[in-house]
Amino acid sequence: MLIQVTSSILSLFFASRIIGQLAQAAQKQPVSANHVYILLGASTLAILCERFAWHWISFIERKTWIKWYVRIAVDYNKAVSGLDMAWHHNNDFEKRLQKVQQEYHYTPQKFSNSILSSVHSLIRLMSTLIVVFTFAPWLIIIMVASLLPGFFAEKRFSKIKWDLWGEKGDKPLLAYKTAIFLQDKKKLQETKIFGSRDHLINILKSLYTDFYERQLKYLRKFQVHMFAGLTTEVIVAAGITLWLLRKVLSGSLSLANYSFYSGIILQFGSSLSLIVSGLNSIFDSNEYMKDLYWLFDVKPYLPQKENPIIIEKAEIPTLSFENVSFKYPGSSTWALRNINLTIKPGDKVAFVGENGAGKTTIVKLLLRFYDPDEGRILVSGVDVRDLDIASYYNHIGVLFQDFNDYPYSVRDNIALGRVDNFKDEKKVFKAAKLADADSFIKKYPEGYDQILEIGFKNGIEPSGGQWQRIALARAMFRDAGILILDEPTAAVDAKSEYEIFKTLEEHSKDKTTVIISHRFSTVRQANIIYVMNQGKITEHGSHKLLMKSENGIYREMFNKQAEGYR
Repeated sequence: MLIQVTSSILSLFFASRIIGQLAQAAQKQPVSANHVYILLGASTLAILCERFAWHWISFIERKTWIKWYVRIAVDYNKAVSGLDMAWHHNNDFEKRLQKVQQEYHYTPQKFSNSILSSVHSLIRLMSTLIVVFTFAPWLIIIMVASLLPGFFAEKRFSKIKWDLWGEKGDKPLLAYKTAIFLQDKKKLQETKIFGSRDHLINILKSLYTDFYERQLKYLRKFQVHMFAGLTTEVIVAAGITLWLLRKVLSGSLSLANYSFYSGIILQFGSSLSLIVSGLNSIFDSNEYMKDLYWLFDVKPYLPQKENPIIIEKAEIPTLSFENVSFKYPGSSTWALRNINLTIKPGDKVAFVGENGAGKTTIVKLLLRFYDPDEGRILVSGVDVRDLDIASYYNHIGVLFQDFNDYPYSVRDNIALGRVDNFKDEKKVFKAAKLADADSFIKKYPEGYDQILEIGFKNGIEPSGGQWQRIALARAMFRDAGILILDEPTAAVDAKSEYEIFKTLEEHSKDKTTVIISHRFSTVRQANIIYVMNQGKITEHGSHKLLMKSENGIYREMFNKQAEGYR
């Protein structure tokens, strides 16, 4: 930047001296040709240095843009993926997070490059300031004053524009969520069949129109102030040029000096304008950057102790709920109430009940996605809040109802179950067999190297049942002491279900298994079955014991489901 600014001033100076020599020649005064050639050579060298410096500055800015893109993409996703589940129940947090999500791809880079450009303009300003100060110091005050109206108008608009995201309540967030149903390939299936596409587009258009018209309203208002500022700048520039021309005409300023000083003043004014523009861009981006760094600084809802207790790998922990009650953040209804249960190493436990009875909530608390409002959850006698959560998770393999379907190879999809053993192909194959997935995987064109996403070259889309078994294989690959299965066979046929549980029973004889399922053919194999109703445990025991209770919920539910098979 220093080289570019210095070269620019020198090239202007040498060019003005050449003009001076030409003016003398035009007036028939003696001029040294060698002197003119030397000036021309010096001017050419200065221009060359300036061009090289500009190229280097451009390279640095592009390099910085790329580095910021990588850095922020990683840091943003790291921050979001590290949030506790409870944060997503906070409406204000969700709206603010969505604002950040909209612009993290480019605003930090813009912010960085605006700073670089402003520094460059500041260096040029300081260099030209010295010349202007020695020539006519009062010009500095006039030129700075001419830029202030536009600067303050733009700064105020930037703040209002960003605040509108929060002021509009839920509408920007609703627009963002609505767009997902028009973009996500799985959600589009229903959208197309039900013919709701145009209706959703109209909703989206209405939300965006309402939102952006508010911004346009303020933009039009501030255009008056901005136009006034630009008019002032142009009038001041024209006045300075007129003043310089009058000095030339009066003979108090040579043509060479006019050329040099007018160029310097032009650069000074341009630098001032660029600094104002750069500062406005910085202030504009800074409203976003505040929220971005707010996200980076979000404190966990569920903090860990400074010296948490580590669960050793060798033992399978005992899990206990003691008088546990829980409400989801923002809800006034108890999701669980006075839950007491113990799951010992090797137990085969199942939870059944109607939707909303609290079955999945049990698992969420067990995994410490939330902390109970009352009571405590113990892991081998230690409150889960006092544990090192990573060492606790080492003991757990899980298959959620909404499992992840990664757009990677079959091998990688399974190996993500334990990244420490990511390259262990033998364990991948073993896990696939345990999940009854090996037979259909081998039929894929690429076998275990098959990419599971139709958007990629030679990619395929597995059926729902195949995806579920691959996800189950991932849980099996983890080879953990506790296996949690939330509707593990919802998408597979009866034959596959039988084969899977037969294999699971053989594989996990000495391990703890926790199952949530609506299929009684699945849960009846459990040693202990907990029946959930409105957040409470109403019955528990083996299948045989629960079926003896004539008025029991379990028996009623089992018989109703069995009726469908008769």
